[in-house]
Amino acid sequence: MFITIYYGDQKSLLFNPSCSVINLLNSIKERCGYGDTDRVLDLTDETGLVLELSSHKNEYATKYLASKGFYVLVEKRTILSPSNDPNDTAPSQEVQYVPLLHSPNDTFKGYNARVAERRPNQERPSSRNTTSRAGKRAGRFKTRKSFVESA
Repeated sequence: MFITIYYGDQKSLLFNPSCSVINLLNSIKERCGYGDTDRVLDLTDETGLVLELSSHKNEYATKYLASKGFYVLVEKRTILSPSNDPNDTAPSQEVQYVPLLHSPNDTFKGYNARVAERRPNQERPSSRNTTSRAGKRAGRFKTRKSFVESA
């Protein structure tokens, strides 16, 4: 089994995804020239759907990747900004995905980087109590996801 990762100026490399996601992402980072950076990398499919592999680091990569599939390397950027709501003290967190393939539409017609929207009934139930003593959710950030054109 293998997959093809596109990045840079129409470059591509083959990878064997028969390993854990963390090992695959580390291999991709090294071989694509980002090994000495602190960038957080992920993949999108040919249509631009972000796979969010970093949230499945200890799982087998073949669970999320199709054999002989084509994927685009993207950088996940997290930006903290103060909340606009005066009653909310937690900072707002925005996640941006930036394709690391120059002109992805030249390689994949109709490429549109996006994150799959989760419906409230699709969320996974948590096995731990996430409420604090004040009764508020324990999460410190509100997250919004967006995309930036190729860097």
